[in-house]
Amino acid sequence: MQNDLNGINEGELLRWIETSVKTGSNIISHGYQGHIYLYEDEGRRLVIKAPMGWGLGKLIRQIMLRNEFRVYSKLSLIHGIPKCYGFLKNRYLALEFVDGVSIKEARISDREFFFTNLIDLIKNLHKAGVAHSDLKKKDNLLVVNGQTPCVIDFGVAIIRKSGFAPVNHFLYNIARKFDFNAWAKLKYNRKLENITDEDRKYYNRTIIETVSHKIKRVYRKIKRTD
Repeated sequence: MQNDLNGINEGELLRWIETSVKTGSNIISHGYQGHIYLYEDEGRRLVIKAPMGWGLGKLIRQIMLRNEFRVYSKLSLIHGIPKCYGFLKNRYLALEFVDGVSIKEARISDREFFFTNLIDLIKNLHKAGVAHSDLKKKDNLLVVNGQTPCVIDFGVAIIRKSGFAPVNHFLYNIARKFDFNAWAKLKYNRKLENITDEDRKYYNRTIIETVSHKIKRVYRKIKRTD
């Protein structure tokens, strides 16, 4: 018996996906894991993520997609995250299409409202045991109707394991800091000298970010002297 995904027959959707993959059609973007396809039919739209490449590279991307499916499974009750409709054939991730604009292009009608909602959303992710870790990439944050945040693309997200898992817990805590730091940088357009005392508690630059910042500064100096 075949299932429906947002009213779409699974068998028909799979045929559409495999045809799109074979012909390279309906691609709207690319991500860490592969190509991103847009399915449209009678006003219904889904985003489909499929691994690209061959051999070991494709297998790794498929594993990443499976991890992303696990992430969405933990976030199913959180508002501000696309709905996940399943991991078809253990290969294709089916997601709700969110009609939003990347924050780098959006006009936010009320910035205080938006960033208050965004910090609450980030906290809810962390309460669910998930750290996004890549919110610095502006394409991963959508603005819906000019005022509401929506976080997408959990390709490198980290799920906190229960019990004794020191390496996982270390990486998860670093990723949590990445999320909060990205929020502060976005809210203040990287002008962190303007950050308020209330918001300062969210910004705590990690060693990784400090080293990366110094490398970039050195690189810019070298470029100016060339």
